Amino acid sequence: MLKVASVTSRDGRASLAGLRARRLSPDFATLRDALPIVEAVLADGAPALARFVAELDGEKISGKGLLVRPKREKDVDPAFASAFRLARKRLEAYHRRQLPKGFSFRDALGVSFVEKPVPHEAVGVYVPGGRAFYPSSLLMGVVPSRVAGVTRIVVATPPRAFRQSRELRWALAELGVDEVLLAGGAHGIAGLVSVARCTKVVGPGNRWVAAAKHLVSGLVSIDLPAGPSEVLILASAGADPARVAADLLAQAEHDPDAVCLLFTERIALAKAVSAEVSRQLAGLPTAATARASLEANGCALVFPSLPAAAKEGAAFCAEHVQLMGRAAERFAPLFTATSGAVFVGADTPTAFGDYLAGPNHVLPTGGAARSFSGLSVRDFFRWGRSVSVPAAAARRLGPAAATLARFEGLEGHARSLDLRSKR
Repeated sequence: MLKVASVTSRDGRASLAGLRARRLSPDFATLRDALPIVEAVLADGAPALARFVAELDGEKISGKGLLVRPKREKDVDPAFASAFRLARKRLEAYHRRQLPKGFSFRDALGVSFVEKPVPHEAVGVYVPGGRAFYPSSLLMGVVPSRVAGVTRIVVATPPRAFRQSRELRWALAELGVDEVLLAGGAHGIAGLVSVARCTKVVGPGNRWVAAAKHLVSGLVSIDLPAGPSEVLILASAGADPARVAADLLAQAEHDPDAVCLLFTERIALAKAVSAEVSRQLAGLPTAATARASLEANGCALVFPSLPAAAKEGAAFCAEHVQLMGRAAERFAPLFTATSGAVFVGADTPTAFGDYLAGPNHVLPTGGAARSFSGLSVRDFFRWGRSVSVPAAAARRLGPAAATLARFEGLEGHARSLDLRSKR
């Protein structure tokens, strides 16, 4: 089931070349397909969004009924409620440590400066719901928003997920979400901008969601490119094939577009993991999705040495990296510099990070980790800045500033400064 190839073989070289090429090519096809959807919703607002909800989500909802207020549900599974609250507690504790601090100071000329973090007024949190309800995605978007002090939080999710999941409705109220936009996919992202009037849009999703976020990024702030999930496991001697296989499958079941990779220097380990994947896949309820993911985007590549595997793995800039085996764990600093999140040790599966380890699970995908960091409390602030120049400082600084203005050919700027330079 999981393809095994040496990077010195023809198949291995081809697989490696494909992975490298993937990091250099945005998903232009999905961007082109999502563009008319996003354009229509941005231009026409609620009426256009209602049309796409009917067409793509299969629900007939009036434009006025797209935004609803969550109500407290009763009789949810006590085990779910307890686990949800534990996850919330851990996430809040972690994210409070990320709260940024501003500064103010006065320089030697008496010029005073103030810079302070200002929470976004309205944040839109996308919560996938096409395949299932993901309470973890709800937590990862809403908790840091609340910790940051965001005034208004709107969650966008497919209407069917909202209607069918009592636990989702309970969780929305539990977290104090202000409104819910009943729309999924690219149109849901556009609706957070044009209908819900959010100033920031965050959250993971499929390739349509990722494309729509890219398209609205010129109008509002977004978090990061967070598309189909991916994991790269670097495994060395001592890694348990059963655990490695289980962790690959945990990512594969997310989406047929999920990417699941094993890099190692041991051919015997790669083959044992492949056999375990096939064995575990047989009893997995989400086997159809996982199988499609592994067939399209999964492989185990065997390198001549572990350092070579680690070097290539770090260059892949994966969303999730797991290091399994003592020798592999030593490469944590290398991966921390290039990856969305690194999970070190056999008892630290990516699944812990998905739910309640503490750090946020909204992470850059598709190689974007080379430029973006995972979602944090810092993403929910704008930075307000002010400066005050007293007259004496203006007289001293004005001539130099005017010289630079005239060098750029901006005489109006220079004359404005000249007026402050006169004694």
